Amino acid sequence: MKKITSILMILVICITCGNTASYRNHDAKDKTAKKDTIIVLNDTFSLYYASYNSPMKLWYNLHIINKKKKIKVGKGSEFKGTGSELFSSLSPNANYVVVDAIIKEYVHESDKDSTLHENYTCAIIDLKKAKVIKQMQQDCDGSWNKKSQWVSSGGKIVFAGK
Repeated sequence: MKKITSILMILVICITCGNTASYRNHDAKDKTAKKDTIIVLNDTFSLYYASYNSPMKLWYNLHIINKKKKIKVGKGSEFKGTGSELFSSLSPNANYVVVDAIIKEYVHESDKDSTLHENYTCAIIDLKKAKVIKQMQQDCDGSWNKKSQWVSSGGKIVFAGK
């Protein structure tokens, strides 16, 4: 838990300050490649990321595999465009999963210097519906309790489950 809190604090600093770097002709958007990645959650559900962006070091196009059926997550929602560093946490009742949902993009591009902004969030996904139930930023360092409720590190119930 301390490790997650430390990582989140570092990420908040990166988000607040931005990350200005000097790159020549970075084509991050053009470097997305097929790099299938599957994370097995249990006997029924797996997470499937269909593509990987090498310069951003993020996996994209999340799907839920329910037995052998593949369903795209967040179709038509705000979740589109977020990447992952492959963090996931399955609820005890196996109905929900928390995944990281990272937005990383250049907001100012030039040949001399570019500004890379990163926004670290996470999402609670209903595995049966392959739908984002809640997207969070401040409470990503939480954990599941025995009742399948997402509880912040401060002890507040953020998501009550069903």
